[in-house]
Amino acid sequence: MVQLRMHRFFAIGFLFIAFVASAKDRPPNIVIILADDMGYGDARCYNPKSKNPTHNIDRLAREGMRFTDAHSPASFCVPTRYGLLTGRYPHRIKLDWRSRALIEKGRATVPSALREKGYATAMVGKWHLGFDGGPNYDYSKPLDGGPMDRGFDFYFGMPHSLDIVPYYYIEGRKAVMAPTGKVGPRNTEGWSRIQGEFWRGGPIAPNFKHEEVLPRFTAESVKYIEGRKGNEQPFFLYVALPAPHTPWLPTKKFRSKTNNMYSDFMAMVDDTVGQVLSALDRTQLSKNTLVIFTSDNGPVWYNTDTKRFGHSATTPLRGMKADAWEAGHRMPFIVRWPGKVKANSTSDALICQTDLMATFAALTGHKLADNEGEDSESFLPVLVGQRETARQELITGTKSTHMAVRQGQFKYIPSLGSGGFSDPRRVQPLPKGPRGQLYNLAEDIGETQNLWLDEPGLVESFEKQIAKQKASGRTRPPMKLFNKLLSESLQITTHRLNAEPNDKRFLYYTVSRDGRTLRGKAASRLRSLLISDADSTTRHDEKSHFDPGILLRFRLGDHEAQVAICFICNKWALYLNGETVSYTSLADDRAAVLAEVKMMFPKDKIIQGIPEKLQ
Repeated sequence: MVQLRMHRFFAIGFLFIAFVASAKDRPPNIVIILADDMGYGDARCYNPKSKNPTHNIDRLAREGMRFTDAHSPASFCVPTRYGLLTGRYPHRIKLDWRSRALIEKGRATVPSALREKGYATAMVGKWHLGFDGGPNYDYSKPLDGGPMDRGFDFYFGMPHSLDIVPYYYIEGRKAVMAPTGKVGPRNTEGWSRIQGEFWRGGPIAPNFKHEEVLPRFTAESVKYIEGRKGNEQPFFLYVALPAPHTPWLPTKKFRSKTNNMYSDFMAMVDDTVGQVLSALDRTQLSKNTLVIFTSDNGPVWYNTDTKRFGHSATTPLRGMKADAWEAGHRMPFIVRWPGKVKANSTSDALICQTDLMATFAALTGHKLADNEGEDSESFLPVLVGQRETARQELITGTKSTHMAVRQGQFKYIPSLGSGGFSDPRRVQPLPKGPRGQLYNLAEDIGETQNLWLDEPGLVESFEKQIAKQKASGRTRPPMKLFNKLLSESLQITTHRLNAEPNDKRFLYYTVSRDGRTLRGKAASRLRSLLISDADSTTRHDEKSHFDPGILLRFRLGDHEAQVAICFICNKWALYLNGETVSYTSLADDRAAVLAEVKMMFPKDKIIQGIPEKLQ
C-alpha cells in the first residue's frame, strides 16, 4: 500500500512538473490593437499635456515598454497595413486596393506564419487591403483574397475606412448583408472637409450604422478573447480599429468628456483598449499574452486645431497624416508581456511595424525564407532586455519623391515639402539651394534645421541606400545564398583576430596568423552548428559591443560569408560579402563551438584557456 501511494505521489509529481514545464514553454498569446489616425501626442503617456483621457493606454505603458522611435511603414492606412502584415515595405507594390487583393496569394503573413507554429488566428475590424475581382462584387458569393485567405481562421469586420463607400460588415468571406441601401454624405460645421463626422455618401447595408461600428468591433474582440478561456492553443488576435479616423462618432457616454469631438472619440478608443485588457484579465489570459498597441499613421490635426482646443495630437513632431515629416509615421507603440518585458520601461530603439513578422518568427522559432518578411528585423532582444538597439536603417512612405529614410539619428527626404497634407506640400528648390531635406533627429526632433547643404557625404550615403534596396527588392539579407556558402564552400579558412599587428584587416580588427584550413569531416560539424543558428532577423550594428577573437571565411566564386566569434559576449556575427547578416547567441552551442575552435588553434594559449562555461 505504501509502495502504491509512493508510486501515485511520484506520478502526480511528474505530471505536475511536466505541466509546469509545458506552461513555461508555451508561446504567448498575441494581441495587436491598431488604432487608426491616432497621433504620437494623443496619449498622455506620450504627452503629459494631452487633453485626451487615455487611462487604459497609459495603464498599458505602466505595465509594459513604451517605444519612442517606432514607425509605421507609411503615413497612410493601406500601405501601413500591408507592411505590418507582410514584413515588406509597401513602396514595393502598386497600391490599387480597390481592384484587387494587395497581399498576393501565397505570400507569408504574420497570421499565416503564426498558424504554422500552431496558433489560432483571428482578425476583427478594418481590412483595407482589397479583395480579388473588385470593385463590382457579387455579394452573394465569397469575397476572395481577404483575411481568411491570408492567414486568419476568423474574421469579422469591414472592407475599408468608415468614410469610404460601400458600407457593410463582413463575416468570414461573406458580406453579412449586401450594401443595397443609400446614405447621404456627412460633414460637421466648424471643421475641415475631412474632419468631424465626415463620411462619403453611397451604398450601405441595411444593418450598418456608422456610430455602432466601433462598439461592435469592441464587442467582437471581447467575445473572441472570452471564447479562448481554458483553451491550451495559443492565439493571435489582430484588432484593427476604425478610430479615431473619421467619422468622429463618440457615443452618448463619451460626448462632451473633453472640449472637442476628436478627443471625445479618443476617449472611446481608450475605452476599447480597456475592454480588451479587462477581457484578458477576466479569462486569466493576461499573464501569458503579449499585447501591442500602436497606430497606422498620424492624425488629421492642424495647427489651428491645437490653438483652438489646447491639444496637440502630434507634439513634439512636425506634420500630420500623409506627411514624410515625423508626425506622419512616428507612432505610439507599447508592448506589455508580463514577466518578460520590464514594466514601466521606455525604449528609444528604432523599430518599424514591418518588424512584427521577424519578431514573432524569432519568438516562435519560425525561420523566415528569403521571400518572407523581406524588410523585417526582430526587436525581440530589445523587448526581453538583451540589448538596447534594434534596426539601424529604415524607409517609410510610398512616394519616391517623399520617402522618409533613416540612418541612425539622421533622416533624409529626397524632395522639399511635406509630400502630404501639411503645407507646404511641394517646394521647388532654389538655385544652389537644397534639393531635399536632411535632419539630425537627436538634436532636432521638430525637423526645423535642414542640413542638406552641410552634409553632402551623408546625402550621398542615403542615395546609395535607397538605390541598393530598390535594386535588391529587400533590406533583410538573403539567407539562401548565405546558407549555400556555409554548406558548399570547399573549405573553411580560419583566422585569429587582434593577436598581433598586421596590415590585413577585418572591420576594425587585425587579421593575424592563420589557423587550420578545414575540409571534409573537419568542417562538417562547424557548418551544421552555423546553419542551425543562422537567422537574418536579428541583424543590427554589433560593432560597439562586440570583441571577436576568431574569424571564419567561406568562399564560392565571387561571394564570401564571414563569421566572427566572440566567446566573451557569447555571440557570433555573420556577414555576407562584408555586410551584416545576423548577430546571434551561441550560448546553447558554446561548448561544441569552442571545442571546434580549440582544434583549429592547438598551440594558441589564449584560445586553449577559454573556459567551457562563461564566467
